[in-house]
Amino acid sequence: MKFEFKSLSIYEEEAFPNFMGESNINWVVREFDSMEQAIECVNANHGFMVTDDGQRAFAVRNIKLVK
Repeated sequence: MKFEFKSLSIYEEEAFPNFMGESNINWVVREFDSMEQAIECVNANHGFMVTDDGQRAFAVRNIKLVK
């Protein structure tokens, strides 16, 4: 299963839809067998995820199952 990890929470995205031009929303998609494994990965990395290019790490605020 694929999971999307974002640096903003759903509430923040909905509250500031027109302000996103100045912000950089960090997100990555990774594959795990379950939501529990995705959470364990974030927990093992002290709440952070690294982008695919390896140049940025961000605090994960939202994990979503991607179909």
